[in-house]
Formats: sequence, C-alpha cells, structure tokens
Amino acid sequence: IIEKVKSGFNKSKEKDKEQEGKADNIKQGSRNEQEYEKSQVNEVKNKEVNKEEIRNNAPKTGSYNIKLSNGEEVKLTYNIVNNEKQYTEVLPKGINYDISPSKKNIVILENKTQNMILVDSNGNTKDITKKEYVSSKNDVFKKDNILKYKSNYVWCSSPKYLNEDNIVYVSQLPWFNKENQKYLWKYNISSNTHYHNLSQTGGELTGVDIKYGDNTPEGLEVIVDGVKNIIK
Repeated sequence: IIEKVKSGFNKSKEKDKEQEGKADNIKQGSRNEQEYEKSQVNEVKNKEVNKEEIRNNAPKTGSYNIKLSNGEEVKLTYNIVNNEKQYTEVLPKGINYDISPSKKNIVILENKTQNMILVDSNGNTKDITKKEYVSSKNDVFKKDNILKYKSNYVWCSSPKYLNEDNIVYVSQLPWFNKENQKYLWKYNISSNTHYHNLSQTGGELTGVDIKYGDNTPEGLEVIVDGVKNIIK
C-alpha cells in the first residue's frame, strides 16, 4: 500500500512539473510574441523616422518658366541651398546655355535669332546681345539685317562663363567676308560692353575651330585650331 501511495505521489509531482513546464512555455511564448510585436512596431517607427529625415534633408527645388524673344518657352530648374537659388538645368534638351560658377545666373543663346539672354536668380531676363557692329569707318551693321541676308552667318554662338562678371562667345565679327574664320569675344556684365582683342599680345584671337577647355584657376582654356590659350 505504501508503495502505491508513493507511486501515486510521484506521478502527481511529475504531472505538476509537466503542467508547470507547459505554463512556462506558454509564458515564454507570450513574452516572445510581445517582443516580436514590439520589434515590428519599432521597425515601422524607425522607417517612418528615416523617411522623415530623408524628406527634411532632401534639397528643395523649384523652377521658372520663361518665354524667349523668339517665342520659345524654356524651363529653368534650381535647388535652394542655404536659402539661395542655384540653377541646375535648362529644359528642353538642346538649349544652348551655360550656368555661372556661383549657379546664380544663366546665359541662354536663342535659336535662329542668335540673341544672348542673361537670367538672374529671380528669373529676370536681360538681352545682352551686341545688336550692331560699327566699323572703323563708322559704318553700322545691324545684326538682324546681316542674318536676314546671310542666314548662315555666326553673329553669336557658344556663350560660356569666364567668371561671374564675364562671358565669352564665338562670332564671325568683325568680318563679313571671311566665311570660315571665327573670333573670340568677351562680354562684361558690369560695364555692358563687348570686345574681342583677347589674345595675349592684345590682338584678335581667331581661327577656324574654336573650342573651350577647362576653367582653371589661371583662366579658361580656349583651344583655337589645336593651340591652347588661357583667357582671364
């Protein structure tokens, strides 16, 4: 009888331990589930925080839509950096333009009219084209008249910022009877003047093929018929 009682007692203890083990497993499972749910909530929160940080750190952008004198509409896009506008692009593709070193201004060359347009950081435009050429004999040659009778004549092309106050460009001026010869000109924004005696010796910088190289601390590299020049 005593053995039977002991056996029953032991079995009862084993059942209690088994029940306790099951209870512990249930508790552990509940804790694991709660921790998993918390981790999922934290993950969602972290993702939302990251998205907010990305939105806050993303550059603010904007654009101007302007109409050129030739009727063409262009879009000027910019970023806002330290509360200042910095131009990034002119659309549509194919527009001949250049952005100033500070990215605050743009020069645009109109198709067909060959007008050179300066745009400031507020989207204001100014026509900076040399509208006429006066020869040493005081003969006046107007741009529109020349282009009307010589449609292939290059009055102005390839505007390029030399620095914030100067823009260089390529033209066939000051000659009208040299079909292949081109000359480098400079426009000064402050004085609103155009001049073309830009060689290191003080004369004309001229050639059949004029290309721009790098804008270096020494000045802009201009390659004329394969020969590199530095323009300041």
